[in-house]
Amino acid sequence: MLKNLIAILLVASVSLFAQDYSAPPPTSETQYEDVSAYTSGAPAPETPVMNINEVASSDPIFYVSIHPISMFLWWAILGIPTITLTIEGCIGPSFAVITRPTFLYWGDTRSSQYVKEEVSLYDYGVTLGVRYYFGAHHKGWYIEPQFMFERVSLDYTYDYKSESYYYRDADEDVNASGNLLGGGAVMGYKLMSGKFTMSSDIGYAYRTISLKGRSRDDVEEASAVGAGFTGNVTAGFAF
Repeated sequence: MLKNLIAILLVASVSLFAQDYSAPPPTSETQYEDVSAYTSGAPAPETPVMNINEVASSDPIFYVSIHPISMFLWWAILGIPTITLTIEGCIGPSFAVITRPTFLYWGDTRSSQYVKEEVSLYDYGVTLGVRYYFGAHHKGWYIEPQFMFERVSLDYTYDYKSESYYYRDADEDVNASGNLLGGGAVMGYKLMSGKFTMSSDIGYAYRTISLKGRSRDDVEEASAVGAGFTGNVTAGFAF
């Protein structure tokens, strides 16, 4: 009886052992089954996946600034209305394109009993530049080669009316206009605080002008023709 019981137990053990190792190998559908069933019940943590094409940059794209010092000097002190802007468009982590439109107008009229003088000066143009920042996020030290174009015109009218028999009426009209071209390079520094930005630079530039008409010397003097230092101080906001 005991021998028969031992034989039955041995057969049963061999059958269970063979059944455990006779299971088919896991397939592609079963080898990645949820392992939480064999653990304490907590789900397996997911591996984060990041697509670098979906990460948006937090740097501003445009900067718009005015030139407060030069505008104050020309407008408030000299009485010549002047508008100068610097528009910066970022094209990479360290490069930006600079557009600097400028408009200046000055006119004056003087009259008395016999004399009337009228003078008007227009100066408008644009400066184009490519700015390279030595640091990231379009701030800090930079260098900027520039190209300048301006249109200058001067009109002057002089009328003299005399009631005396010995003097004739005198009329004089003087006008001159020309295109100013120039180039140079500046080095400066820009800082930011939130959306507010300030910059200051200094460099060297050369300008030449092609004139036609009378009073060319006056136009050249008003246009600062020649070689010399150039600089800008700007204050504005980022967008």
